[in-house]
Amino acid sequence: MVLPENLGREVSDYIKNLLNKDAIVLDDQKRVLVASDTRLIDTTVKLSGDADDLTSYKVLDINGRNQLLIPLKYQTKNLAFLIIDADSEEIKNFATLIKSFSELLIQQYYENNKPILDSTDQFFSKIFTNFNYGNLPQYEAEAKLLGYDTGIKRIGIAIHLKGFWEKCLLDFDQASFERDDVIKNWKRNIEQSFNSFFTKNADLIIAYIGNDKFVVFKGVENGDEENVKKLLKKSYKSIFESLQSHRIESITSGFGNAYSGIDGLITAKRESELTLELGQKIWGDNQSYYFGDLGMLSILGDGDRDKKIHFADQLLSKLSNEELNKTLECFFQHNLNLTETADEMGIHRNTVIYRLNQITKTLEADPRIFEQAMTIKIALLIKSLFG
Repeated sequence: MVLPENLGREVSDYIKNLLNKDAIVLDDQKRVLVASDTRLIDTTVKLSGDADDLTSYKVLDINGRNQLLIPLKYQTKNLAFLIIDADSEEIKNFATLIKSFSELLIQQYYENNKPILDSTDQFFSKIFTNFNYGNLPQYEAEAKLLGYDTGIKRIGIAIHLKGFWEKCLLDFDQASFERDDVIKNWKRNIEQSFNSFFTKNADLIIAYIGNDKFVVFKGVENGDEENVKKLLKKSYKSIFESLQSHRIESITSGFGNAYSGIDGLITAKRESELTLELGQKIWGDNQSYYFGDLGMLSILGDGDRDKKIHFADQLLSKLSNEELNKTLECFFQHNLNLTETADEMGIHRNTVIYRLNQITKTLEADPRIFEQAMTIKIALLIKSLFG
């Protein structure tokens, strides 16, 4: 497998954008594919015999200068090599990050048959698909390298531009730079749309996540979260009307609560996508939906098993009285019928009412009111399924 020249340029451009340093890209035969000095193109660099087996970076003396040699592996072999001036100790600290990001670019190119040029998209693609709590320090370092302060609380906003792939991207070749330019242009449009409406805080991170969807992480200052969520919910037209296009069939958004940290960004993205999906299925397109308005739907629709268990435990752990538990179960078995519950348990109807009042006070949810009964019933169902 030979590294394509255009992919080599993407890797080189990525390093240039992040570190403001030129990188020489070699193929697996040590031939120069990309270099700022065009006289070097197609020349061969003599490296030590162990270069093919190199797994980490190495500092070499090349033409009298200290250089970082970074191998880039794809599948089981080193597919390419990077040479970067090691003119300071600091650059060595970035070697692992450069290797990680560059190898991810190569992997995405071959497995998806298209490059992801945008470092932000690349970063979020990695943490959304392969998140590992053990790698949090590395994720934090990579976010800092990209200029993102993960200590800021951000609301996740998923935006579905229906028809974006078919009408805006499909005409371009899979590995086309024009396609990436289209995505970048829409990111700029989204940024302008948000900052034109929210003039107070311009802190935005925008990533394209595929399937006609972008995710926006909007920074919120202390005390502003509730107001921002209120505006996102009620000002759909003012925020999104500038994005309307004959190429886009509909624009729908879903958003959740504000979180900080890398794991917070993942939670924010998950809440926003779930809200978007459920909102579209139940109420349709061309609206903004808020996670907090979904009620029990957010628990049912979330694929997080631990979150379901936490919800059930949080509610039902309050009800420790065995007599009240049996009354509640019997009441549900008889479809909220007081008389049938009393007959089944062999107690007076007023006793059932008294116990239901105690349950309502304990759970802060009344099993005699259908919507609240559904909340309790779902918690019982989750407990029976997951223990």
